Amino acid sequence: MIPAGFHLKHMQLRKLSLTALLLSAVVATATTVIPMSVDKMTRLSTVVVEARSIDAHSAWNPEHTVIYTYTRFSVSRVLKGAAPATITVKQMGGHADGYTQRVSGVRHWSSGEEAVLFLHPSVANDGTLVVTGLMQGNFYVQHLPTGEVVVGNGVPHVSSFDTVNHSTSTYHGTHMTLRKLESNVQQAVTR
Repeated sequence: MIPAGFHLKHMQLRKLSLTALLLSAVVATATTVIPMSVDKMTRLSTVVVEARSIDAHSAWNPEHTVIYTYTRFSVSRVLKGAAPATITVKQMGGHADGYTQRVSGVRHWSSGEEAVLFLHPSVANDGTLVVTGLMQGNFYVQHLPTGEVVVGNGVPHVSSFDTVNHSTSTYHGTHMTLRKLESNVQQAVTR
């Protein structure tokens, strides 16, 4: 014999389980980073460059499970390591064969955009480079009307994890002048 109210309690538990599953799926799709200093990003990168985006294309990986965007850059200045005049940066996400994949925290470049890029070789060993720390090593360059040049690596829809307090907050990125970023990289290289 089934006790009175058993069916109702069972249905409530199923609803709670479904809600918990949906919430965990939402949380699992968010991007959370542990913020890195310019010093740490410099140490983790084999190449740090100032560059301008030339063009980009997207394509599926060989298994046809992930779309990657390949952006070619013209290198204007090397701050660390050695780089040819043109490099290709590979990032997850993009548009291919009528499909779109987006990755929170990945900012693709438009043709002509300037950036300071902290990079290391792709694990695919295909000659491409990837951004250190997902978006953290991708500083967009902005020329202000005052003539000052500033950089920033903040992007929307990303959380920051505080390893000391074990808490998350909105990731705002790092913002400074281009000159200050160059100086910080040079200091890290000479350490």
